[in-house]
Amino acid sequence: MLRYKRIETDTLTVNKERIGEILSCPTGKRYKIVSITTDPLAHMFLRVYRNAEQIVDIESLACTSGSPLLPMDLPVEPGHVVRAGFFNHEDAATDAKQITIGYEEL
Repeated sequence: MLRYKRIETDTLTVNKERIGEILSCPTGKRYKIVSITTDPLAHMFLRVYRNAEQIVDIESLACTSGSPLLPMDLPVEPGHVVRAGFFNHEDAATDAKQITIGYEEL
């Protein structure tokens, strides 16, 4: 079954990264993240980490109205923690932003 989960970041600061936990995998479960989306904004880089490994670093403009979901195929095993957020580059807006993932239990 496809599920969705959304987080809202803290207030963003220019030239700083703000990351928050979006999904953790408990013992006995396995997940796969299949998509991610956010509002498209210039100079705002969407970042995703699984534990300490950076998986995504892309300008959020990639999430357009014509193709708002970025496809992913990210397995999440027990003990893994997935964090997502933004790097705010230059003069991008600093208000809190939302990130939504689509995931399945395996």
